[in-house]
Amino acid sequence: MPSQPAIPPPLSNQFPSLPPAGSLTLITSVLGASANWIVQRHISAALKPQPLASVKEGADVKIMLISWLRGSEFWGEALKKLVSWDKTRVPNVALPSLFECLLRRGLGFATDERITFFDALQLGLGLQGGLVEVEEVLCPSIDGSKAIGTKVLLILDGLDFLLAATEANVEAVLDTIGELREHVHATIISATADYPLMQAYRTPVEINHAALIMGIAHQARTIWGVRELDTGSARDVSGVLRITRGAASEEDTALGGENVEERELLYFIQGDGGAKVFERGS
Repeated sequence: MPSQPAIPPPLSNQFPSLPPAGSLTLITSVLGASANWIVQRHISAALKPQPLASVKEGADVKIMLISWLRGSEFWGEALKKLVSWDKTRVPNVALPSLFECLLRRGLGFATDERITFFDALQLGLGLQGGLVEVEEVLCPSIDGSKAIGTKVLLILDGLDFLLAATEANVEAVLDTIGELREHVHATIISATADYPLMQAYRTPVEINHAALIMGIAHQARTIWGVRELDTGSARDVSGVLRITRGAASEEDTALGGENVEERELLYFIQGDGGAKVFERGS
């Protein structure tokens, strides 16, 4: 188990139990600095045990995780270290079954319905049937959860892969995001933002990728970005984490939502999966 808390103390206020209704969070990474640990901690925060009263009122949360880059073994092992299991919520379900859907190949899962995992590459999701297939597969599963009063948090891991691997265009991907967002409580998207893809603008892949990320950023309430240190590698620092307001943040604040606190921090990922986050110079 990690020696550090699942949510590093400097970020405690940045991980609400559930993002605001209708919000979009964008998480970007680069080749030398992975953002998987941020996605994992968003899941951990959303699955924190809630008071029994909230469960009885139908305010339970379900995670729908679709990954185009990482398989079930990766997510199962990573989340097993972070997500605690409260037997008072579902007394007859043991800890291992929480990850049964992640440790098996395919769509299904058994008794615990807190996480649904789609191994998009293995299923060919969006690669053969296009973006229409993505909506046809995901929307019924989402609506089935909403029918029983569950709030669905949708996580799209590596959605930008479809832009490079298929004939999908930027407008179609953004339209698909918009369609899926109408069916869920909140959405989190992780994507790459390497310099060649975001700054070069030489090839169609680079142009389309930059347009997609900027399009998502304009819809986002919060943007989390990780990058390597500007000065190179360090033994006790993995990279830089920057949290900024997305274009939708001002509208959300105007409607009475909480203001997004912008920060730039350093972080270190330990060998056991724990994450330390700290201010520069501390």
